[in-house]
Amino acid sequence: MNRRYLLIAGLSIGLFQPAFAQELALKDVPTVVTAPNVSAPPKVFLTTTMGEIEITLDPLGAPKTSAHMLKMFQTNHFIGASFFRIEPGFIIQIGDLDAQFKGRYPPLSPVELETATNKHAKGAVALARGDALNSGHSSFYFDLADNPSLNADPKAPPNTTGYAVFGRVTAGWDVVEAMAKVERAPTGGPFPGKAPVVPIIITAIRTDPPPPPKPKAATKSAPKSKKKR
Repeated sequence: MNRRYLLIAGLSIGLFQPAFAQELALKDVPTVVTAPNVSAPPKVFLTTTMGEIEITLDPLGAPKTSAHMLKMFQTNHFIGASFFRIEPGFIIQIGDLDAQFKGRYPPLSPVELETATNKHAKGAVALARGDALNSGHSSFYFDLADNPSLNADPKAPPNTTGYAVFGRVTAGWDVVEAMAKVERAPTGGPFPGKAPVVPIIITAIRTDPPPPPKPKAATKSAPKSKKKR
């Protein structure tokens, strides 16, 4: 079986790179397992033009990638981003492209590949990358099914193959499945024939925990007046 590679949106085209979802637990999607006495993993809530999707990050299976993506979500870089790749039975993907397929450079640097302790099960959320191992930046995708071909090769050195899973969909899976059924345009985007006819856009993002407060700008004290002698 030939392995299908995921390309970061924009690499192939010269770029740098209402709500009807129900809040219910997925019965057929693996949940993120946390260790005892460890704080609850971060959550990300994506509001899209088709409903809300809740992602629970996996800081145990992919600590660097989940931390990287939490920061990415907290920068609001993905607000206005449009899903550009829909492959029923495989994945749906989003990243740096808007509804006109114009790209925006991500505000953070790429992250090191970490694939030794995570798997592509149905409902997984993973970071796309280019041919270079540590090129995962901001384009990410949802596994619509178990995709073992995207896992790391167990015979290869750790963190040298596969794609990093950084979380799971824990609510709003009906939204994801609805996305996979929309009509796709025959042309347009980095993957012709895979972009939706009607753009599906992220309109708002919130995270738990919320972003850290921005540091206040330093205020200059008024100059001291000189005393007259």
